[in-house]
Amino acid sequence: MTGRAHALGAALGKRIAERRKALGWTQAELAERLSVDTITISRFERGSNLPSLARLELVAGCLQVSVSSLLSESSGTADDQALMIKRWIEPLAEEDRRFLVEMVCEWSEFLKARQFARKR
Repeated sequence: MTGRAHALGAALGKRIAERRKALGWTQAELAERLSVDTITISRFERGSNLPSLARLELVAGCLQVSVSSLLSESSGTADDQALMIKRWIEPLAEEDRRFLVEMVCEWSEFLKARQFARKR
């Protein structure tokens, strides 16, 4: 594998592992859902093996995310960050999502006030 392919594999594997853990699944549970063995999932997550495009589409579907979200890192824009937060809170209960939205709103107001105070 070339250096770039290795870096892509490592980044892809990290995002697969993060999403799997966010769903509360073990490697064995993900493997079972994809009809592969646990070693395959381990290799994907370590980046030592890259899934085929067809397999990547199955992995993304199983993890309830888009293929592009597994392949791309957030650019740091507000839109990308909002999409990341959306992915994190989607599996939560509605009450928990409301709580998080309230907390984000409160922190946002606090940080805006602090930023405004610094400009004075």
